Amino acid sequence: MPVVPTHPTTTPDPDVLRWVIPDGLLSFTGEVAQAPALLQELMDDGTLRSVRVDGGGVLTLLGTGHDWHTEGARVRSALVDALGAPKSWKGAATARASGPDDALEAAARQIADGSLGTFVNSHGGALVVHSVRDGVVEIAMEGACDHCPAAEITMHARFEHLLRRRCPWLVEVRRVDE
Repeated sequence: MPVVPTHPTTTPDPDVLRWVIPDGLLSFTGEVAQAPALLQELMDDGTLRSVRVDGGGVLTLLGTGHDWHTEGARVRSALVDALGAPKSWKGAATARASGPDDALEAAARQIADGSLGTFVNSHGGALVVHSVRDGVVEIAMEGACDHCPAAEITMHARFEHLLRRRCPWLVEVRRVDE
């Protein structure tokens, strides 16, 4: 079974850790109804109150009376084991199926809203994800970026490069006008 790289990040809620996973690994977003054995055991015994899949991550909420200092290593081991069998995960009835374009769109929006978006905003511009279809991401460069000669460099050398690293199935990034 392959080992899937993951690492935790904090959230505003100290009982919740977000575990960063490869984009597109799991085929749904939303609450987890069933997980591979070791992770399911933590859900069943109340160590984890809930497990939720979101774009490029798994959110784990500790159960009452548990803390990350005591349970962190056990949760990490169970999660890494479970990620090695992604087809064994089942979403709750409210979960939404997620395909390659969904994962690509989530990653594109995270990049546009993250440090690259902050950089673009600091120059009076905006990078807006318009659509994702068949591996093609359409973005608009707005504000000061609209007629800036460096916009193409930002779009390809920065945005596209970061997105391709996360989602190697990316076909193309295209610029669209508003």
